[in-house]
Amino acid sequence: MRRSRVAQVVLGMVLLGGLAGCGDDDPEATPEQAPTVTVTETVTPSPTASATPTPSATEEPSPVESASPVAPDELPRTYDAATALFDASGQEPASYRRFATPDGEIYCVLDDKALPAGCELGQTGGAEDPKVCGEALTTKVGRIEVQNGRPTPVCNTDTIRGDMPDVLAPGEVARAGDVQCLNAGAAGVVCLLLSSSEGFAVRAGEYAIFSAA
Repeated sequence: MRRSRVAQVVLGMVLLGGLAGCGDDDPEATPEQAPTVTVTETVTPSPTASATPTPSATEEPSPVESASPVAPDELPRTYDAATALFDASGQEPASYRRFATPDGEIYCVLDDKALPAGCELGQTGGAEDPKVCGEALTTKVGRIEVQNGRPTPVCNTDTIRGDMPDVLAPGEVARAGDVQCLNAGAAGVVCLLLSSSEGFAVRAGEYAIFSAA
């Protein structure tokens, strides 16, 4: 009887050991997962080369054109050229109401109650200008006079010459009222109307009328 119980105990222990072994081989047992290792890559930015500023081209100012100089023996044909001759003379104007050049070729009236201001060439010194003279008794402009405030060529057969005018030597300046004149020597007599910025120049066989506008 005692042997039978001992055998049962031994048999029970054997059965328990077998069951424990079968438990280890269970295919449905969940395997233990390996820990996940996360690797973070740190990217170091490369230094960016700073852009070197390109110097901008400096635009040079355009040269300002000045009035073309007039040759000493050339009749001025622009207001700027005429004023340049006055500036070059550096003379203070004399107060002459009438004057003539030393050779008598040019005679000018600057201030007279009966006559307009103007300058007259000699009888043989008129400037041929058929377009201006048209049907006049002469084809020559013999005088430039101020009409309605503007220098005007006149194809004259009369004269404004009088007795005992003052003599305006080369390089000298005369002024009366609104008119100022310069004896520019070989370049002729040059006159400016100060209030209107207009003027004229005369010499034997030639004349010019100009304006600052």
